[in-house]
Amino acid sequence: MRLAERDGTALLDISDPVVWSTVVQTVVLTLTLVIFIFTFRSQNQAIKEQAYGKVLDDYGSAMRMLVETPELYAFQLDLFNASQGRLGREQKSYTREEMTIRNYVIMLYGFFERVYFLYRRKWIDEETWKQWAAFLELFSLHPVFRDVHQSSGEMWDKPFVDYVASLLNRKT
Repeated sequence: MRLAERDGTALLDISDPVVWSTVVQTVVLTLTLVIFIFTFRSQNQAIKEQAYGKVLDDYGSAMRMLVETPELYAFQLDLFNASQGRLGREQKSYTREEMTIRNYVIMLYGFFERVYFLYRRKWIDEETWKQWAAFLELFSLHPVFRDVHQSSGEMWDKPFVDYVASLLNRKT
């Protein structure tokens, strides 16, 4: 590395290959670190999303079990009435068939919440979302769907609950 001198000040000679080598190495190292950081962040985000997806799958399995196992009816009814009492709402009495239908609607509500989440993250396009939204709108016509929305709204993703609320408000 040669230093040139001008007016008593030492300057680097940019034609020197050592200077160029140092600059190139610094740029390559910096770019490598930036790429590594972005890769690490995206892998970390993918791990978090996979873990949350597993939780949602387990929740779906638990809800399917409630639908498929009539022996759990008493537990379901007690749980539902306890939640209604905690929220200051009137406790209702459901038959086993009504509770099975309600659980099915809760599963569908959760399913649509996941689809809406994918739409918001832009993992599905607008046209695909419109197809799912039409399906959701059809389900929203059922009174049990409205009941599930009103009685369990705090359990779901707020943007989805707001979307469903706007959908239901258009119906009234």
